[in-house]
Amino acid sequence: MRQQKLETLVWLARLKSFRAVAEKLNTTQAAISQRVASVENQLGVTLFERKKRNCKLTAEGREIIPYAERILELTSEMLNRVANVDAFRGVIRLGVVDTIVHVWLTTLLEQLQKHHPHVTVELRVDTSSVLREAVQSGSLDMAFLVGPLVDADMTARYLCSYEFAWVASERLNLQNRFVGIKEISSKPIITFPKSSRPYAIVKEQMKAANLQTPRINASGSVTASINLVANAGGIGFLSVVSIREELAQGRLHMIETDALSADLQYFAYYPSDLPHALTEAIVDLAREVATTSSKVLPS
Repeated sequence: MRQQKLETLVWLARLKSFRAVAEKLNTTQAAISQRVASVENQLGVTLFERKKRNCKLTAEGREIIPYAERILELTSEMLNRVANVDAFRGVIRLGVVDTIVHVWLTTLLEQLQKHHPHVTVELRVDTSSVLREAVQSGSLDMAFLVGPLVDADMTARYLCSYEFAWVASERLNLQNRFVGIKEISSKPIITFPKSSRPYAIVKEQMKAANLQTPRINASGSVTASINLVANAGGIGFLSVVSIREELAQGRLHMIETDALSADLQYFAYYPSDLPHALTEAIVDLAREVATTSSKVLPS
């Protein structure tokens, strides 16, 4: 039985939709139906109960799928151990938060091209909460996002940690004195969108200090946030790793304050049963790139 057919069975068991599997495997629904029918004819059993919009495994299907997963895992392990750099092929749908895009995603893509030239990456940039749901629904294979995360049937592997701190434009002339959280709350604050962890941290700190929620200008773009703080004269709650250059140039500076900074951890998040060693190869490479990129950034 061809690996392609086994892969189709496994993805159909996971996504429960011929349309979703066709999109995932870059083919047509008719081709997916044909592969499934071929396996069912070969085995002499029905593996899926078809419905208008989805399908589910039969008892025989539930018995077969673990074997298919094991075969695919062993095949991937074999390729990972003994094959050359061209062994991995296909498309990986990867979601990434903008901090990682800003710091080291370009380097990762360059390394992937070097080590796995036949792998194509389809990128999606969004907030952690949106990417998390996309992985759970099957519309993404993997995401690099803020954690930690503990979800059934999902794996979260640590990548790196970055400090988020309070920074201000040089225009505000705050660099030579203490700035209390009450004063911070009186100025426009720039950070990430409402669904993000940095936004939640800002609101939590204001609430803990019995202060009204200030005007928060939220942006999903690190570059836009940096420019808003530097050029519009605001106060930002941003990742320090993203603004090393601006700090060195003097466009931005760290604020001496009683408002707390925070270390956010980033994880690779993907289904635990993802039947491909490419997943582990990408995560290992991402961890290496994240570590190296943090070391070489200007201080």
